[in-house]
Amino acid sequence: MAVFKVAVTDSVFPNLDTERVILAREGAEIAASQCRSVADAVALVRGAHAVLNGYFKPLGPEVMDAMPDCRIIVRYGIGLDSVDIPAATARGIAVANVPDYCIAEVSDHAVAMTLSLLRKLPLSDRRVRAGDWDLKPIAPLERLSTLTAGIVGMGRIGRSIAAKLEPFGFRIIFHDPFFTGAPPVPAAQAVGLEELFADSGAIILQTPLTVDTRHMLDDAAFAAMRQRPVIVNCARGELIDTAALVRALETGRISGAGLDVVENAPPLAVDHPLMRCDNVILAPHSAWMSTTALTDLQRLAAEEVARALRGERPKVLANPDVWPRVQWKKLGT
Repeated sequence: MAVFKVAVTDSVFPNLDTERVILAREGAEIAASQCRSVADAVALVRGAHAVLNGYFKPLGPEVMDAMPDCRIIVRYGIGLDSVDIPAATARGIAVANVPDYCIAEVSDHAVAMTLSLLRKLPLSDRRVRAGDWDLKPIAPLERLSTLTAGIVGMGRIGRSIAAKLEPFGFRIIFHDPFFTGAPPVPAAQAVGLEELFADSGAIILQTPLTVDTRHMLDDAAFAAMRQRPVIVNCARGELIDTAALVRALETGRISGAGLDVVENAPPLAVDHPLMRCDNVILAPHSAWMSTTALTDLQRLAAEEVARALRGERPKVLANPDVWPRVQWKKLGT
């Protein structure tokens, strides 16, 4: 008979075999669903000692109150905006994520979008397919080594993006009020957000979604962009005010956008203005994805749950101060 219950609110994986093998060693069984509502989640998590969460949200007080024995919530991924961390902390529930399973993939994806937009490959492809081989519509094209790339957010992925852009000759600037230590590449320069907006020919967003960063690219931000940059977002759709982005594209304030994520999408209506833009690349939030990353994500998330069930401190906690209380619950002292 299982000692622990681990609830999986939702997932994008073909199966949960990896999690079952790892967690069975701890005497845990998995109860999985594809939750669509808080009611679904409440029904699933009753009696759970741990939760694995994909994209379902919100995991807030109502769900947490249904699982008083829960030790930990682990997010399948990096962002934690689906979990009410203060609510979890108040209830003695640890919250963890998997911050390093897809650094290579997301940074590759962001750089690929940046280079494609700067070289105007999407526009070129569409025009040639329509039988138009004229070079005038894609002019001007700038030499990459004459451009400044501005990276917003200098965590693991931001640093990887900087390292991959450097060989192309970009001047690299970045903004991250929480960044400490040496620059990600020797010549990279920390600047204020306004300076980054004003000077960058490419702006890459790689910052978490918070109250302060939501709609950080709005009409005022686009108005401050003097270089008509391309915008690349492989982080969270809500970082950009979509209506303001459309206005910036239509008025030529920016030269293009690469969006792995879009605010309030999916779905995105077939007649949405972004669908009609030749200078926009859209992807289905696939920046993180590779066969290796998928395997690593399932394993690493399950291993964090297993540590918590054993009473061992997980490797990455969003609320580390809560851990002594979680141990107390585990040991029953």
